[in-house]
Amino acid sequence: MASAELIADGHSARAAAFVSLTPAQDLARLAAEQDVDLVLVGAPPELVRDPVLADLLAAAPCDVAVLAGAAIRPGPVLVPFVGADHDWAAVELAAWVAGALDVRLLLAGPRETAGGRDASRLLANASLAVQVTLGVMAEPRLLEPGAAALLTAAEEAGLVVVGLTDRWRTHGLGEVREALAAAQAPVVLVRRGLRPGGLAPRESRTRFTWSIKA
Repeated sequence: MASAELIADGHSARAAAFVSLTPAQDLARLAAEQDVDLVLVGAPPELVRDPVLADLLAAAPCDVAVLAGAAIRPGPVLVPFVGADHDWAAVELAAWVAGALDVRLLLAGPRETAGGRDASRLLANASLAVQVTLGVMAEPRLLEPGAAALLTAAEEAGLVVVGLTDRWRTHGLGEVREALAAAQAPVVLVRRGLRPGGLAPRESRTRFTWSIKA
């Protein structure tokens, strides 16, 4: 059992099993009762179109991470970052993973937007927040707009962590997230919970619209 392996490695772990006719609602209730910070689930073939996963994403009070693709492989942790609420949750989770695995954390943003600016300032703010809060260094990566550059960067990553769009209920993942989920690199899709995140500053509402389409 996974909990036994964790305990043997010196980690605190608890395990519980139950039968449920409404798994999404019961998992959300369990997360609330146990004051859970993160629910991690495997991705069904239909991703957010799966009704159970969609219900869990809608009901869970905490952050939810959905692991799609293969197991984590050697390489850095890559986060496509445009400053949206779910992106901050993705950065926080990615920083924990990068620190635990002792690998590089890469924050990717657009090299140029419609307004002629790039995402370097936004990436710097996120990098500083990660350093101050979690003690993990984050390296910025400015990419050309469009899905191709992001997918190329994902090929070199050991894990890609990406926040969901705010409109996932009506628009699904969007073409780029769908492509990432189907790529060779393992991908974690993150939905931010109701509680305030540990990284996002209150004034951080600057968002870049680039290759991550709703």
